[in-house]
Amino acid sequence: MKENDPRPIPRLRHVKPGQHVMLAHEAKLRKLICTDDKYGYFDGLKACLCTEVRTGLMQFGDGAGWRVKEPA
Repeated sequence: MKENDPRPIPRLRHVKPGQHVMLAHEAKLRKLICTDDKYGYFDGLKACLCTEVRTGLMQFGDGAGWRVKEPA
């Protein structure tokens, strides 16, 4: 992939249960509780795994695609 190639969009399917993420349409940090084949479950919220997430807490590259940034 070249540096100027567009990146794929980070989605909820890239997040593992127990990790924190911010959905693209929200400004609230949420912890993913669990997932099934189609949905991710948060406290009081069910979201499709194709829901976009904000890139601020995500990192891309190194052959691993999108993933949640590990705390420093």
